[in-house]
Amino acid sequence: MKTLRRSLEDQLAFLVDASTLLGSGRPVEHAFQRLARLAVPRLGDLCAVDLVLDDGARARVAVAHARPERESLARGLHFPRAVDAATLGRSAVMVTRPTAADLDAEVDGGEPSHALLRLKPRSWIVAPLFGADRALGALTFAITDSRRQYDRIDLRMAVLVAQRAALAIESQRLGRDAAAARDGVEVATRARDEFLATLSHELRNPLNAVLGWARLLEQGQLSDEQARRAVAIILRNVEAQARLVDDLLDLSTVVNGRMRLHVGPVDLGDIIRGVVEGMRPAADAKQLRLTTVLESPGGPVNGDADRLQQVMWNLMANAVKFTPPGGRVEIRLRRVRSHVEVAVTDTGQGIAAPLLPHVFDRLRQGDSSSTRAHGGLGIGLSLVRHLVELHGGSVTAESPGTDHGATFTVCLPLMVAEVREPPLATRDGPSDDRVSLAGIRVLVVDDDPAAVDLVTELLRQRGADVTGCSSATVALPTAARWRPDVLVSDIEMPEEDGYTLVRQLRALPPEAGGRTPAVALTAFSRPEDRIRSLRAGFSIHMSKPVDPEELIAVIANLAGRNP
Repeated sequence: MKTLRRSLEDQLAFLVDASTLLGSGRPVEHAFQRLARLAVPRLGDLCAVDLVLDDGARARVAVAHARPERESLARGLHFPRAVDAATLGRSAVMVTRPTAADLDAEVDGGEPSHALLRLKPRSWIVAPLFGADRALGALTFAITDSRRQYDRIDLRMAVLVAQRAALAIESQRLGRDAAAARDGVEVATRARDEFLATLSHELRNPLNAVLGWARLLEQGQLSDEQARRAVAIILRNVEAQARLVDDLLDLSTVVNGRMRLHVGPVDLGDIIRGVVEGMRPAADAKQLRLTTVLESPGGPVNGDADRLQQVMWNLMANAVKFTPPGGRVEIRLRRVRSHVEVAVTDTGQGIAAPLLPHVFDRLRQGDSSSTRAHGGLGIGLSLVRHLVELHGGSVTAESPGTDHGATFTVCLPLMVAEVREPPLATRDGPSDDRVSLAGIRVLVVDDDPAAVDLVTELLRQRGADVTGCSSATVALPTAARWRPDVLVSDIEMPEEDGYTLVRQLRALPPEAGGRTPAVALTAFSRPEDRIRSLRAGFSIHMSKPVDPEELIAVIANLAGRNP
């Protein structure tokens, strides 16, 4: 009786020590090594800790043996079958008196390990470590030298220790996640504060010039020449502030998903020539050599001409701004397979390697100090990236390093097909392999008249009977009255959007058009946008710019005419 009591007291003392150790906040690898030392010989002659790594593999992070000279041997003693059974069953596995079959199962059909042959375990327990949503590892206890066997009290003790160990792992992981979140918040807060300080500086400087010269004009003490100069300075600073506000509003609109593109065929060559001419006075003032290379520009791109001009202007202005006097700025346009590539290269101050991955980030500047050499908010490149991605393209930045210049490359997809102006009567008849939409009625809904005209022309060329609507409120009664075979609708529209339209359509009885196939034709192209469209009731989601042949094939399919 005294022996049993002493044993229980010893195990309880071990449990208290183990809980104190695992709750101390030490790194788990160090804590587990101490835990293994505490467990031997209280819970056996051997204790090992195996953890599951991020890639799913198991690694032994701690081991202890009652005889220190056997610890290297103990590192090789594993019970894979017991570990798998404990992990799958989420409960500890105990073998009290192993039979030959138990040992053969742990060998898994191969040769017994050197550790198994030398240590000859007489009893073992494997207790799994589980977090909230995954397996974290396992604790292994084994008797190799003493004569006793494990019993239910030992099993319960092993389970309690394993639960406390799993809690320590989860606590440390949550602590790391919280620290990373705090670091992220601190970085974001610091970037925001730096941005607001820079914004204040960039707004106050023009305001100072405007206010100062306006006061002098008000006092009427300026000569005619000085007055003309004052007006010119005021106008220049007001225009600078207007551009600043426009960039801020554009960036906010893009980030919040409210930017709307007026899409049509765009000749990038014309846009580049216009931008270069607009930048030439600024380049001449710094004695910069401004060159344009248009290599086989190919066909047009499908996009918003004003926004693409904004992209080119921002890149060129950035290159001119950061290139010292006497330098060179080149803009090159070429066709590369199925896309158009525009590269803006300068011989300016370049981009430091640590900053290069972040040049397109919002609220991020290479130099936000009070001694920075260049003004501006640093949002132009972020706006460039968002606008290019809205057009289905990409933009990259390259630089050999500080003082070695930089190259910004924009890639935009070419138009697959171009709608031409001559009427259908002057065209050649459709070839035999082109899909015909003759007899199919299509209702096109978009608040952008140019978009309605484009889709209408495409479909009428293939023989479809098309009706266009500029809003969802007009489209619903039209659909109920006209009964189209297919509905093609934009998503973002004023008053009622495309989601509302298709839900109202689906609420109609079948005989009133409630089952009309519907195509979401939209600039929203994220996976979550596609999921939302389908859940709202659209039959298919297609992103702008759309391949005309693909749109025609989809409409033919939805109308029951297999192309």
